[in-house]
Amino acid sequence: MTITRRDLLKHAGMGLGSAALLSYAPLSLAQKNRALKAQILGFTLSIHVPAIMALNEGMQALGYSASDMKRIESMQVLTQSIVAGSADVGESDVVSALRAGSVGADVKMVGLVYNNTSQVLVVNADKIKSYADFKNKDNAIALNSTGDFIYVMLSGIFERNGVNIEDATVVDVGGSGSRMRALLGGRVAAVPVHFDQAAGILKQGNYKVMVEPWKIYNPWLSEAWLVQGSWLKNADNARAITDLLKATVTSFRKTNQSLSYFVEGYRKYATVKDAKTATEDQLRPVWETLSKQIKAWPDDGGFRVKYFEELMPVYVKAGTIKRGTNITKTIDTQYMEKALKELG
Repeated sequence: MTITRRDLLKHAGMGLGSAALLSYAPLSLAQKNRALKAQILGFTLSIHVPAIMALNEGMQALGYSASDMKRIESMQVLTQSIVAGSADVGESDVVSALRAGSVGADVKMVGLVYNNTSQVLVVNADKIKSYADFKNKDNAIALNSTGDFIYVMLSGIFERNGVNIEDATVVDVGGSGSRMRALLGGRVAAVPVHFDQAAGILKQGNYKVMVEPWKIYNPWLSEAWLVQGSWLKNADNARAITDLLKATVTSFRKTNQSLSYFVEGYRKYATVKDAKTATEDQLRPVWETLSKQIKAWPDDGGFRVKYFEELMPVYVKAGTIKRGTNITKTIDTQYMEKALKELG
């Protein structure tokens, strides 16, 4: 699916909804047991687990049905799909959402799917010994899709180390599982994958972790819940998205407090091999790294305009948006603020 600038502008709305949205009633009879139509990425890994639990158990606890989820491999295609109105809410990457909003798409990021990133850059250490080696056209980097949040994140890190990412060979492969197979198969020299996947890669050859982004950015913003602005103008939809954010923050808090809660969700929703039989002892270091070091699940949701503004230089340098772009047209914090107020 390709969305043109004309399509984006056609879907553009009139900006943020009115203040009346902040006074809508609790769950109406018309939407009781409603299932949100949600589009999520192709792989659910450790960092995604609390948000996916929110879509299901979390929403059910608030009177809805478990969300109707459809998987989409490409981050950019998922964002385009929300622009086109193919679902109620999407697990979009921040960069493609900002890019769509900057050219007129009527889309709103309303909360984070998780904070920071668990993605690390794993390289074939026989081929990559320094950043300069990425200038060798044979040393390809496999990404989900060129220009997505991982591309932008790496572009900032490469620049700090004297390399323009445009001088590197970048190929689109898809989800982290597909990228991992491309690296192990020798088709590429470097891949961003989740750190728990990286541990398995390092055992299979001369590979090393070259970049841990959470040690460089504070914070990095990767994925957000994305909706159409016009869709939010319906009071029932506004109520539903506030409830999704309440469910997400509640799930974040429960995950930080309880390894058992995380393990339960991981066994049910993670798409990695042997997830259903993972033990607490096996998952404890993963949970501790995500919760304590990466701070992936902030108790306040971690959704503030200032965090996006601090990353503006990276977005502009990577060509995501133009200097001077008003990103607050795409970032709408009112629903998170209401969710936090209701949660107390």
